[in-house]
Amino acid sequence: MYRLTEVSLRRPWLTGVLLLVITGVLCAGVPRVKPAYGFRVLVGSDHPAMKALDSLVEEFSGGYPVQIAWECGAGHPCERALDEVSLRMADALTRELAAAPNVTAVLGPSNAPLLVPGEGGFEVRRLVERGEPASDARELAERALDDPLWVGDLVSEDGRVGVIVLQPSDNEPETDLLLTDMIDGALKPFRDRGFSYHVLGEATRNVSGGRALAESTGTLIPVLVLVIAAVLYVLTRSWQQTLVTLVTMGTSLLWTLGVLGWIDWPQDGMLQVLAPLIVIVGVCDAVHLLSRYAAERRADHSAPARVALLAAARDAGPACTITTLTSAGAFASFTASNLDTFVRFGVILPIGILACLILSFSLLPVLIQLLPADARGPERTSAAWVPVIDAVVATSSKRAVPLLLVTALLLAVFGAGWALHLRADMSWTESLGESSEIVQSIEFIEEALGRSQSLEVDIRLPPGTAVEDPATLAAIARFSKRLSGIDGLGDAESVLDLIRRLNRLLHQDALEFERPGDSPAANAEILELLTFDDPDTLDRWLSLDRSRLRVSLAALETSQYERQAAHAEVRHWSREELPEGWEIQLTGAVAVQHDWILDVQTTQLRSFPIAFAIVFVLVAGFLRSWRYGLAAMVPTLLPVVVVLGAMGWLGMSLDVARAMLAAIVIGIGVDDSIHVLRQYQVRRGAGENTHDAMRGALQHTGRAVVTTSVALALGFLTLMMSAWQTVATFGFFVALSILGALVASLFVLPALIFVSAPRER
Repeated sequence: MYRLTEVSLRRPWLTGVLLLVITGVLCAGVPRVKPAYGFRVLVGSDHPAMKALDSLVEEFSGGYPVQIAWECGAGHPCERALDEVSLRMADALTRELAAAPNVTAVLGPSNAPLLVPGEGGFEVRRLVERGEPASDARELAERALDDPLWVGDLVSEDGRVGVIVLQPSDNEPETDLLLTDMIDGALKPFRDRGFSYHVLGEATRNVSGGRALAESTGTLIPVLVLVIAAVLYVLTRSWQQTLVTLVTMGTSLLWTLGVLGWIDWPQDGMLQVLAPLIVIVGVCDAVHLLSRYAAERRADHSAPARVALLAAARDAGPACTITTLTSAGAFASFTASNLDTFVRFGVILPIGILACLILSFSLLPVLIQLLPADARGPERTSAAWVPVIDAVVATSSKRAVPLLLVTALLLAVFGAGWALHLRADMSWTESLGESSEIVQSIEFIEEALGRSQSLEVDIRLPPGTAVEDPATLAAIARFSKRLSGIDGLGDAESVLDLIRRLNRLLHQDALEFERPGDSPAANAEILELLTFDDPDTLDRWLSLDRSRLRVSLAALETSQYERQAAHAEVRHWSREELPEGWEIQLTGAVAVQHDWILDVQTTQLRSFPIAFAIVFVLVAGFLRSWRYGLAAMVPTLLPVVVVLGAMGWLGMSLDVARAMLAAIVIGIGVDDSIHVLRQYQVRRGAGENTHDAMRGALQHTGRAVVTTSVALALGFLTLMMSAWQTVATFGFFVALSILGALVASLFVLPALIFVSAPRER
């Protein structure tokens, strides 16, 4: 870094032109950065969970439907969900939604088929026929409220809530965005007439949540800039130096976003926090350079700015380089994840902080050299700093053994909490907060319908197995009955329900005939009749070649522990109740969330040891001592273990943001130890004893170390303004860990050195 600064200051105009060209090229990629939301973006199209979902969508036109629910009663335009006012609204809305692109089917109370007795045994009726409510709509409504294929899917049991179910053509991010905007536009005229809607589905939920995150991130960036500016001004006492430092960080951010655009990666939910993280982490190198620059000028305030900047770069450059590499290495550990979002995060963020390092030692010195003489800042440091450092060193020296015993105890107690009790999970209520419209929609639909998502069981029949065979249908019936008894899952729906319903209607609506036919021929006739009258209904449950069938189970928003238990039971009963050769594949919203959380947990378990190993090797190599490398890791590891262990003991969970906490803190928390140990080594090499070398190291680097830690902590605390609670809590815990690492670097690290060093006077 010293050479980079030297070249930049020797040829400032050439450096400026070169950096301007690079910035121009990369800025051209910024408009190419597009937001994208949804599980497909997060996990990747090649993930087994998405492949299973795509297979289901392709075969049955199922998977991730969007539910549009409305309430009738006092204070609403309709009295009941199936009265004339509600049906006319549902019919107009259904027609408009069905005509939209990227929509394969729209099913609601106005157009859903209703099987009723007829001259041929049964007929298919609808509550709205030829654009008008049916003449016997009241009688049909009563029958619909007694139909298990309607209640819980299209209407609530008490008849007060109606639901339109929209099936997208696919689950691509672009489709999700188009559908969300299209649904909002279609609902607006009816909202103006007094109808209130709750929209729920993975497409709209992810887009709405992602947009809320992007908006809240946009609002907190100005606050973050003000916080960083305040810290810089306190350090430099110069608004000009503060301004050029912020310009340097802004340029780094443009470089990073430009790279993201040129490689054509989407800006998913995790990368929405890219800008705050780069500014927060990247400013540390600038702080160390400015701190040393101020110290060099205080030592000789008559020296030219160029001389002081070169001396500062020579002093701070090596440590800043290795701290940036440790941070980049820790972030890069996320590329070991099975999830695309973590891989992108692990590539882009290291690029951003490396850009900050390069610009901090090239652009920033050039800009500082151009500042007028009156922008130099204070010429004397605070006299209070020396006794503070003396007190810290004295405490670490005299209380070294008790400090290390307390450290060991904390690592043991909170390490047990981390290892034994901390698990990954995701709850929309916890992520977004009770006030979120998404959470309110989940709660409304679960209360009205008893479900907010589904678990889909895709059954593959072996060759030669006929769906019409009573033995086949009996196996499905036994399996469905077992599944309906699993905690957290509702009644199972399948082609069996259609066959039962039609068989009853073919026998004068006699209740005792609500079962499959007695022979394959009878069941085949039922399926042929249904195919002739309403093929779309059968296509939802049975593949065209009749080798696959779908069982759908209603589910609530539950914890990962309950999802895992439900998955295990489904697989258990498939082995117990289904004949040999039958295969199942679990998919749908519940299965995708289950697999997603498992991979989040795996990412945390992989990234932490990888980050620890990368950081340790880099630090030990830089300091040329594995003992110093281990000593540097202790103050960093301590706050990570305490925070995550406390989360485990308190029953908290790891969501997508908190899963990154350990690796991130390992990467940036070790910076303090590196700067202190680097100066300690230099002074020991100059012949100073252990005590004087540590005191001198802390006097030399302490101000910058404290400033960078406070800047990092305050920067991460600004994330608490985010609309996503998961981001807010992530910011809080990282800030807490960084402050813990600072305290440990000031007290525990010297204690380790004093205990391990040879005894001296």
